[in-house]
Formats: sequence, C-alpha cells, structure tokens
Amino acid sequence: MITRAEQAALNLQEARALRAAGTPYREIGRALRLSSGQLGHIRRALKREKAGRTRLYGATPDADERDLPVSRSVLPLGLRRVLAAAGYKTLGDIADRLADPNRPGLETLAGVGPHRAALVRTLLDHYGLRSGSSELQAEVERLFPELRDSGPA
Repeated sequence: MITRAEQAALNLQEARALRAAGTPYREIGRALRLSSGQLGHIRRALKREKAGRTRLYGATPDADERDLPVSRSVLPLGLRRVLAAAGYKTLGDIADRLADPNRPGLETLAGVGPHRAALVRTLLDHYGLRSGSSELQAEVERLFPELRDSGPA
C-alpha cells in the first residue's frame, strides 16, 4: 500500500512530466484525478521551481542545475527549511554530500527520515545530479530482477 506522502510525490513527478509536455493544469488535475487542493499544491510547487530557475539564470547566465537554490525547489516546506538550516543552499551542495562516501546520508539530519531523503534523491535524479545512480540501479536490476523498483525512489 502506498502512503499519502508517497502518492503526493508520485503525483508531483507525473504532473511535472505532463506540464513539460504543455498540458494545462486543469487537464493534469483530471488525468491524475486530483482534488483542487492537491492541484493547487502541485501548481505552486512547479511555479516556485520555475521562478527560482528563471531568477537564477537571469542573474547568472552560465549557471546550471547544481546552482538551483534548495529554497526554490519542489521539496516540501519543512524539508526545505531543514536543509537550509543545515547549510545546504544549492542542490549541488546536497549532491556533494550524498556523493561523499565519508559522510553519512541525509537520514542522519534531524527532521529528515527515509521518506524525505528519498524525495531529495528523486529530485537530484530528476536533474541528473546524483553521479552514477541510474547506471548502478540499472545494473542491479539487470543482475537481480526481483529487486526491480516498482514505485518511486
């Protein structure tokens, strides 16, 4: 059984893909069978992310996804605040933390559990900031088909 938080993360990923294809928000709500409150949450999250990207690229034209601020990401408000308070200003800072084998995972931060850490990993995967994550997962799934991930990470 999928939890409500996992379903919300899945809806956000699907809405992002539909919106990138040019689908209006009304049609996204119908396709995903979302309530008006859920659709409003997704709309605000995607607009916040787009505005952060636009502001960053306007100020620094040579910036990339690593420079996107955590405060403007689609992560939930509480998680954005925890990460910012821990000193992570950009998505690149978080990617560096996860890539360092000598540092523990995000789950060790106060207020970040396995679900929230999975949200961060999914966001980093979306932007291609986790080095080797997709290749490693594909190789593991090829060797061990029973470990295939049927849902979001």
